[in-house]
Amino acid sequence: MTPDGPQPHLDTLSLTDTGTYVYETVATLEYTGQPVTRRQIAQAAKLDDGTLDAMLADLTGRGLLREVSSGGELFYEPADRGWSMAPERGQGM
Repeated sequence: MTPDGPQPHLDTLSLTDTGTYVYETVATLEYTGQPVTRRQIAQAAKLDDGTLDAMLADLTGRGLLREVSSGGELFYEPADRGWSMAPERGQGM
């Protein structure tokens, strides 16, 4: 599979409640149009550091979240959005 090829099927039903909560936190924060930092996720999710780090590692390891580095800072984003970043524009426009 090439990096630009189709993404493998991800079984999101196997996520824990906490994993789902962290994923939804990232998706909700990212929908505002701003990059999402670990600190922002921690503030919104109110999870202890160990739990949050384990969930972020699991979600990135499964390919559900991507870590993106920009300007020396690490950000998280959903790997496959399935929605438009600009609600007023349809996907692909």
